[in-house]
Amino acid sequence: MKTMVIQIRTGSMMNMDTNVAVKLARAASQKGYDVRIFAYGEGVTLIKEGQDPKRFPNVGAESKALVEAGNVEISACVTCCAARGLRRGEEIPGMKIGSLTNDLSRYVAEGDRMITIAR
Repeated sequence: MKTMVIQIRTGSMMNMDTNVAVKLARAASQKGYDVRIFAYGEGVTLIKEGQDPKRFPNVGAESKALVEAGNVEISACVTCCAARGLRRGEEIPGMKIGSLTNDLSRYVAEGDRMITIAR
């Protein structure tokens, strides 16, 4: 099985980058890839439970559906979460607050392809 790693560094409501990352993850998953998304910097907003955007796609709900499908894993940097006030227990079920050393390094080691989406 091939694995695609996506690192997202922009916030869910900043622009459409996070939406692009989620659509890319869905497309890769449908093509048979395992997908690993690591959220860093403002990108940690991807895992925040209770998102209710009015003019943007609900990337939280879309990401949750991908995780529930089984071949997508989503983790966010613990330091970046703490800096933004996102605490354990506030993440969408199935997603986790993780770390660069434990999660991103494993994702990169397992990955066949890596994409970074940042501004």
